Order: sequence, then structure tokens, then C-alpha cells
Amino acid sequence: MPASDDITIRSAETSAELDAFFQLAGETFALNTLRSAARWRQHVECAPDYVPGQVRCAFVATTVIGGYILYERMLRVGFVTIPTGCFASLVTHPDWRGRGVATALMHDALARAIERRLGLILLDGIAGFYGRFGYVDVLDTSRHVISRAYLATMPQSPYTAQPATLDDAPALFELHERHYSGYSGSFVRTIEWQRHDLALRLEENPPRLACDGNGQVRGYLILPSRAPGNHAVEVAADDWPAALALLQHHADIAREAAEIDWPLPPDSPTFYMLADHLNLTSRSYHHPNEGWMARPAHLPTLLDRIGPLLEERRRATGSEAFRLCVAGVELSLAVGAAADAPDLQTVMLTPQALVQLLFGFRPAHWVAHYPGVHIPPALLSTLDAIFPTGHAWIAGSDAF
Repeated sequence: MPASDDITIRSAETSAELDAFFQLAGETFALNTLRSAARWRQHVECAPDYVPGQVRCAFVATTVIGGYILYERMLRVGFVTIPTGCFASLVTHPDWRGRGVATALMHDALARAIERRLGLILLDGIAGFYGRFGYVDVLDTSRHVISRAYLATMPQSPYTAQPATLDDAPALFELHERHYSGYSGSFVRTIEWQRHDLALRLEENPPRLACDGNGQVRGYLILPSRAPGNHAVEVAADDWPAALALLQHHADIAREAAEIDWPLPPDSPTFYMLADHLNLTSRSYHHPNEGWMARPAHLPTLLDRIGPLLEERRRATGSEAFRLCVAGVELSLAVGAAADAPDLQTVMLTPQALVQLLFGFRPAHWVAHYPGVHIPPALLSTLDAIFPTGHAWIAGSDAF
């Protein structure tokens, strides 16, 4: 049954409307008390990057029957940043499920993102739902598994693992930036945002810091706020003693588990340290039409933002200029020459193909076979170089 014509979708405007959304979302996502829903709302509204109106709700008269949050953040791709809508907490009241409310909210999210001139929308989605709205997979995750019994044979690290305090926000910020800011998919963060994020984690499960003999913070481990505790949320270590101290702490608190696992990019320094010193198993997870997915929103913004990146990469290849057109609309990006030059070869991409290329999820020679995509054969090697694969990662603390 389609959604009723009496349904209105707009930003939550009053405190009561916001309370109603967070209460509904809290019940749906297993936050079982009003206090936890209120705490969630406070965390969202007090964030340094909070934008009034980012909580959008579906109403029947004055009753909230569903909604979502569209956070606004700056996503890194290479050396450029793209204003991005981070879509989260899609919820429909049980009495209204199956009646098109979620579909209406999805269409509203795209309209809202276009209105806000956001180049992309990114989400971490359930299986089989978001593809129909133009979202495509952009990231497969990797986790690295270590046996607790094997760790028990290792000598004790000379570093200590101690709980973080709010005063450690600058150290966490610097470590995160050093280890994760270079990946496409990372978000621009500030020290104020880091303090805000840390304050919530201190209430739930404080991060652990690996400190050397001089008290210098050399690594951190973020664990989930609730079980299972053998799966880390995020880790970074500057050297092997820091990684070992965090491994040994993690193994000590996850005593009921045979293994612990850490999420790490397969080309990260922390992973290389583990692989150089330990027997471990690495697992890549591939779930089509599920997990981290994205789609373009305001195409002019997206093309304008990525232009300098594509031009620099093109120059590095020494290739000739070409024209890039997306979705067959009157939006073209001339890379390296005037947009109206008559003799340029043209690459035609669908919005979804462009997103997967930007994240390095698939190479150009693979995307060339997608319906609606045309890449002249002479430009395939150039496109493969301009859109390198395997450079994306979204750290656990950047999840929303």
C-alpha cells in the first residue's frame, strides 16, 4: 500500500518532534530507555558539525511516523574534499511499515542533499534495499584475526595500555589523522569534533592508549560499547611495541573469545606491523548491495570538486585531454582543456559508475562494461590511472 497523501516530510522543528524521532529510532535500534534516546539526541545536537534541520521526519498531522538523519560532513578523495550527506537512522513506525514511508523518506533525502548542494550521499545500509534508489557499493572491509593462544606466547610489550581521558583528544586526533586521513572515504575532522566523539566513548567504553616509557601516546584501540568485545572498532599504532601492547590488552579483556580481530586497511602501517610479527588470518568481506554504499546528489558540486584531482592525475599520466560527461545531462567536465573544444574524446559515465571509480572500488576497464557507460578504448589505461583502485577506507570512528 503506498504512503498516504496525508503524509508530510519536513525537518523536525520542535523539541517534542525531535524527542519523538529519537524515541522511535531508539526503540527500533535497541536503545531501550527514554534516557538513552535523550542522550543520543543530545550527542547529535551538540556535535560541532550539527546543522539545524538535519533530522527529517514523516508526519501524519502532528504525529511522527518515521524519519532519518542526514549529517553533513566533508569527505576526502585524494587531495580534494566533497561535501557529503551521511544518511543514517532510517526508521518507520511499525504501524506504517510496508506503506511506502521509507521510500518517500529516501526520495526526500536526495532532494534535501541536492538542495544543500551536497555532492554525495553515503550510507552503511542493510542488504537489498538501497540499490533501487541509485546507491552502489563503494567499499569492502577487511578484518585481521589473531589467536589469543598465539598472543599468549609473545613477550610482554614494554609499553603500557591505559584508558584515555578527555585530555587525550589531541593525541587521538593526531594519530587518527596520521593513519587514516590519507584514505578516500575519510572525513575532515577537527579537534572539537574529536573531543565530542571522545566524550561519548568515555561514558561507554574508553579507548585504550599505548604509551611508551616517556608517556608518549603511540597508538590507540577503540572497542565497541557493548559485546562482542573481541571485534575492535578502530586501531592505530605507530610502532610494533604499541601494537603489541594493544593486542595484549584486547586479548586480556576478551577472555571468553578464542580470537580477536582488528579492522585495518590492507596497506596500512598497523597491518604491516602485525603481518611482520604475527601469524594472522586476513578476511575481506564482500556483500553486494549492502554495507557502505553511495550515490551522487548535486552533480555540479561533485564535478566541480573533483576537477582539480582528475586534472592533476591526468597530467601525471602524460595523456591527452578528454571530456567527461555524467548521466548524459548537460554537465560536462573538461579535463585539461576548454569544455567546448570540438576535438576532445568523450567519456560517458553513469552517476553510479563515477562513484565507484572515485572510491577506487572498481577499475575503469571493469566499469567500461556497465550499461550506459562509454569509455573509448584508447582512454582505458588513462582512466585506470586517473581512478586508482584500493585506496578507500572508512575508519570505525567515522561511522555514523
